[in-house]
Amino acid sequence: MKRFRLLFSTAVIAGLLAWGCSRSPGIDTAAAAEAPVYKPAVASAHQQLRRSQGWLVDAQGRVVILHGVNAVWKQAPYVAPDSVDGFTAADADWLAAHGFNAVRLPFVPDTLYNTTPVDQLSAVNTQLNADLVGKTPLQVLDLWMSYADSQGLYVVLDFHSVSMQRQYPTWFVGNAADYGLVYNGQAYTEADWIRDLTFVARRYAGLPHFMGIDLYNEPEGVVRWSSGDANVTDPALYWKSAAEQAGSAVLQANPRLLVFVEGINGNFDGRENSAIPMNWGEDFQPQAYQPLDLPANKLVLSPHTYGPDVYEKSSFSASNYPANLAANWDALFGQYFGKHAVVIGEWGGRYGQGPSGQKDVVWQQALVSYLLANHVRDSFYWCYTPNSADSGGILDDNLQVRKDKMELLDKLWGNKLIVPQQ
Repeated sequence: MKRFRLLFSTAVIAGLLAWGCSRSPGIDTAAAAEAPVYKPAVASAHQQLRRSQGWLVDAQGRVVILHGVNAVWKQAPYVAPDSVDGFTAADADWLAAHGFNAVRLPFVPDTLYNTTPVDQLSAVNTQLNADLVGKTPLQVLDLWMSYADSQGLYVVLDFHSVSMQRQYPTWFVGNAADYGLVYNGQAYTEADWIRDLTFVARRYAGLPHFMGIDLYNEPEGVVRWSSGDANVTDPALYWKSAAEQAGSAVLQANPRLLVFVEGINGNFDGRENSAIPMNWGEDFQPQAYQPLDLPANKLVLSPHTYGPDVYEKSSFSASNYPANLAANWDALFGQYFGKHAVVIGEWGGRYGQGPSGQKDVVWQQALVSYLLANHVRDSFYWCYTPNSADSGGILDDNLQVRKDKMELLDKLWGNKLIVPQQ
């Protein structure tokens, strides 16, 4: 997401994502998170995606362009989910009807293990979300996954943090001072993370549009890609090896899936250009000389990149802005276009209605022009609803469609969206 984050709740992350569905075809709901018994159905072959020459293609070799959006709720724990008038089946219908075909959906361990009904965790608008009453966060996630699949929306599940309370820099919690961030008040290990990734990989294996898992959202801070920084020598902090282990486990659990791997925010190894201003999750420079050992047809590099509304990089104040941006993007992730599947997992901003004014408009337009010049269209925009303070949404604060944002996305996606005329 962003440099600075708000807190988010289990109920909001899992609960708001339920869109009026009472049945869960293709989901192994008999599997309990603590002691799962998996009986996944076999998904339709035509929905299985893979990489081919830098493109995502289906089983027939047809190119699939992801017109994606992030579904996100970043509120303090247990803030009422109807704070933006709920989230109903009409939202999924609207996305599909207006040309979106993919959603990136966050979850955290609490989503899997908290057994308190969501209507006891948060205020639930029972008129808009009657199906949530009495259901656990995991059962609500089941509902949303089924409904998204029935609408033909591809889903990437995003392991967003080890904690529902805030974004955490690593995929494990080994510092006892931070155990309170974890759902059970204990250490959360790399093995726990892999267990939870494989759990969701198996649980939703029967849904044809469940296309991938984003292994961890924005590893940053002390995290390094691999060895090379004399100041960080603990292999537990090396993202490359962790992503390889987790990705291999996910593919063993569900061979249909794509594995989305994000970048870091600097390896400081003397080989990359660590002086380039970068967002969390944006830096893939070490991939050039320490490549991920994952199947090429299943690996998706998924950088996050943001403009001045979200994080004011020094490059945004340069005299040659925005012409200077392309060289930075080339180094951070653009060098892999055509060699790997590259899908930007997050990008966005308030687009003229934020603190940087037109500067953010210039940035977003520059990114779209850069992607088009490189024949890249797949991405997940941040985000759908307006309750992301530093970026806003496709819906404004009054839940009206931002026509200007829709037009920008329509340009990127090749006139595939239905832009409301207003």
